[in-house]
Amino acid sequence: MKSFPPSTAISTLPWSKSILAVFVIFLVVSDSSSHVRPPLLFSPDTLERKPVTGIGEPDPTRKESFPTFWGGNALTQEDRLYQGLKVTVFTLEGGAWIQHKKVRLSANTIEVIGKEAYKGYLKYGVTVQDQENGTTLRAGSGDYDKYEETVIIKDRPRLFFKDKNAKTTIIYAQTIERQLNTKITKLKGGVTVSHPEVTIFCKEATFNESEEVITTDQNPFLLSKDRYLTGRNLSFYTSDNRIVLDSKTILIQGSTESVTSEGEEGKSKEKRIITILQGDNLENSIGESGERSTVLKGNASVLRENLKINANKLESIGADGHTIKGRDSIKIEDRENHLVLTGNILDFFRKENYLHLTDNGKMEFLDAKSGEVTTTILAQEFERFLDRDETVIRGNITIQGKGTQAQGEYATYYEKEETVHLEGNPRMERNGRILRAGKILFYPREGRAILTEGVHLGN
Repeated sequence: MKSFPPSTAISTLPWSKSILAVFVIFLVVSDSSSHVRPPLLFSPDTLERKPVTGIGEPDPTRKESFPTFWGGNALTQEDRLYQGLKVTVFTLEGGAWIQHKKVRLSANTIEVIGKEAYKGYLKYGVTVQDQENGTTLRAGSGDYDKYEETVIIKDRPRLFFKDKNAKTTIIYAQTIERQLNTKITKLKGGVTVSHPEVTIFCKEATFNESEEVITTDQNPFLLSKDRYLTGRNLSFYTSDNRIVLDSKTILIQGSTESVTSEGEEGKSKEKRIITILQGDNLENSIGESGERSTVLKGNASVLRENLKINANKLESIGADGHTIKGRDSIKIEDRENHLVLTGNILDFFRKENYLHLTDNGKMEFLDAKSGEVTTTILAQEFERFLDRDETVIRGNITIQGKGTQAQGEYATYYEKEETVHLEGNPRMERNGRILRAGKILFYPREGRAILTEGVHLGN
């Protein structure tokens, strides 16, 4: 075994200590670098409830604070003058976020003002997520206020809301302000509400998520397939797809219908029909049958081609308005046939070309030139068969013409011949005498009558 001189061993001792010291330092550095902890981006002091102002000064009028958490991939801290006061500003970059109670705000860059994050300025790729309410907001920039509990987003802001039926409503505006505590969102400037069923345009609107209702400012208008709708104020209930309009409401509805051409027996062609509905109040919703229903209340009217219907209450059923129901003070104007019908209960089945009117029913025949009433028929029930140009009249019939009055149980009005056939113990009173017959033919435009089938005098 080879040995070294004592002088050599002693001379190497300092060199060994140097190596050992470097090795220990390397281990310490290596161990610490392999377990680097990210910076604590909020102060433990913020977890304590204490009265604060926006700058951190005491404010006896403010209620107790609540903690706000925030973080990001990179942090820069500096003191800066803000509104004339020196405050600490934290600049978060890369996946920056602020947690306000159950709402999370995120962006590429966030400037947090004050240790308690009483304000925040979000830039680029701003997202506000409220998973509890199924709401997401996106924009290019945003301003967050902790104590006002608001976030205002700008630069192409959008709101996405998914209702209980899993349908998503998207709202666009110039500015969107969300109140984080009340879940109310205010939309300003060029508002567009896009729903799978409808699209609404207005200047300003408010979205109440708790009630799932969007209310607009005055004179909005709504578009959907074959429909245009406007009024003074609009409320749209997103969960059940219900629309309510107040004051001077107008609904324009288009439909394609098959019409039989005159002179071409058995042949039909498609025709575009426009129906206009008006009223003081309008409610559009999905009915129990699954079809869309529009209910008009107060000065309600329906106008389609030469037919106009007025009532206190009207309901149009189906996207194409295939059924119209009316209640109270009904007035039907047939401008093509110069007829006016009134009553209190109406059912109009458009596809079947069938109209049924009851409850104090009345039919008036008008002079084509002057518009004056020439003959009036009172009865319990009127049935109009529009495809046959006939009206069947039943129950306690009274016909009042020029100096003539007649009664019967049932009658038929033939529009092409312009004659009324009165039957069922028909009788006519003229010059104080009662005339009876098997049938009485009336010409309502001319005011004359013909008695047939066994005419005789009787009481």
